[in-house]
Amino acid sequence: MRVYVEKENDGKIIIVPHGRIDTETSEEFASAVNQAIETDTGELATNRLVFDLSKCEYISSSGLRVFLAIRKRFTTNDSIVISGMNESIYEVFDMTGFVDMFRVEYEEGDKQDIKVIFFDVDGTLLSHSAGAVSNSTKRAIKKAQENGIKAVVATGRAWAELSELPVMDIDFDGFLTVNGNICLGKGRRMFAGNEIDPGEVEILVSIFKAGRLPFVLIGEKTRYINYVDDVVIKTQMSTHGTIPDIGEYKGEKIYQCLAFVDENTRKKLDNLLDHCTITSWNETGIDIIAKSGGKAAGIQKFLDEEGLLRTQSMAFGDGENDLDMIEYAGIGVAMGNATDALKKAADYVTASVDDEGIEKALIHFGLI
Repeated sequence: MRVYVEKENDGKIIIVPHGRIDTETSEEFASAVNQAIETDTGELATNRLVFDLSKCEYISSSGLRVFLAIRKRFTTNDSIVISGMNESIYEVFDMTGFVDMFRVEYEEGDKQDIKVIFFDVDGTLLSHSAGAVSNSTKRAIKKAQENGIKAVVATGRAWAELSELPVMDIDFDGFLTVNGNICLGKGRRMFAGNEIDPGEVEILVSIFKAGRLPFVLIGEKTRYINYVDDVVIKTQMSTHGTIPDIGEYKGEKIYQCLAFVDENTRKKLDNLLDHCTITSWNETGIDIIAKSGGKAAGIQKFLDEEGLLRTQSMAFGDGENDLDMIEYAGIGVAMGNATDALKKAADYVTASVDDEGIEKALIHFGLI
């Protein structure tokens, strides 16, 4: 399971568990909650705790015992709020009397108070079959912005490549590039970044220099490859990508790596790299980023920069590297052409990128 934590300026802490809280995950859940609410000395760091269960699928008795243990640490029932429950979880809380022990808000209050929307590029904004962004998507984003909603790109691509794509005629309010690890404001000012651990970079640079695999290193303003072969050319052509110049590592911070490899080699890299996460964007294309990074982390940095809440965000995606942001956003929308795993994680599945999916979803949620 995953547990996201949001700490607000007024001291309130919001806990958002994803998945099931049962005998297999309850200890992990309890540990994450205690870590979030305790100071270094073990004292409570807040007297206002909110459990947002909108992403929780199921709670067993083991999970309920975690809530009881947490409740004993607070002085009043009103100190803990539980919201966003689905019908089956609410029935469990009602049957066990937990609705009397906690302040329960069954109706989801401000979930559609959306102030910012994050858009993946490939397969979401950009149709590879058409090689363009549809007029309906451009129209929908413009209407949303006119209604006071910010539009932000969240892509695995670096700026040098993104700027060459036919998405840049849209007046975006920000850019989370290289899978959220370089965060740019509207004027392309970098306001946050998440570099790969320097120790891990040593290993990645060794792979780059060894030249056994086609490998790309991406810094804040640099992007270069060690060599180019037919796999690189075919992979980049299939996604309208550009091929970086061949270059040498000169000691700069690295925010993402790309490798053009098959599934077997990806698994070997997964096993090798202790402090990195790998996601696929093509059968022969993978992204390598810091474990602490990803689009969800980039979204959190953008929300902090703008003074917005997680519940005020929406995200659109279609692929593996969109999973964390679809789970993290207040509303996660999967395109009709998305992977099955992403559709399962999403709050809503819209039509495909070639069938006005973005516009239809924004109309569905009353945002345009």
